[in-house]
Amino acid sequence: MTIWKYTEEKPKHLLVKLYKENHGEGDFLGDLDDDIIKKIILEIKPDIDINQAFGTLSYFGMLPILVIK
Repeated sequence: MTIWKYTEEKPKHLLVKLYKENHGEGDFLGDLDDDIIKKIILEIKPDIDINQAFGTLSYFGMLPILVIK
């Protein structure tokens, strides 16, 4: 899957958006396999339901991850 990553860091939260397609924002991460993508998601938010998160990214083409500091 071809993935782009956009990161927005604020004093109280971190917002990371992963996209399957280029949406004009973010950095190109490359063409990654499912396991690598899941690992990236878990590095951002270790307590996320990884199956649900990966399913959302696969189906909708975008996964916003909000981490409260």
